Amino acid sequence: MDKIIKTKAFTLIELLVVIAMIAILSSVILYSVTQYMDKVKDATVKGNLTVLITAGEVWYDKNDNSYAGFCGSPVVDRVLSQVPSADTDKYCNVETPNNSAWAACAREFVNKQKAYCVDNKGNQKDINNSDCSNITTNCCFTGITNCIQ
Repeated sequence: MDKIIKTKAFTLIELLVVIAMIAILSSVILYSVTQYMDKVKDATVKGNLTVLITAGEVWYDKNDNSYAGFCGSPVVDRVLSQVPSADTDKYCNVETPNNSAWAACAREFVNKQKAYCVDNKGNQKDINNSDCSNITTNCCFTGITNCIQ
């Protein structure tokens, strides 16, 4: 009689099920990692912009009590270049003609409708992204609470 040799192997269905499970798990992990990366970018935006508060006061003291030229300074250029967003989503502006105030803001990543704003008064606020522009000179907008005027 002929002997039937049995070999142990996976069927095609079993292999396809395993591949599908791996694909589903990897997509869940990828989504989670993306969310954490956006939170890291937001923390970087906030940390970099907060540095400008101290830098602005040093500039003001060394430039005859004026913020003139502050937003074009190498310090601000360096800080804004390290903010991980598109060039059109980050701004620094000095109030004119008195040069007595400045504000900087950049779009956030987790909530793209929000921007983070810092100004010469020490305000650090989440504002609407639509309020973050090249004419922003303070972080106090309608609906923003606990703001130093």
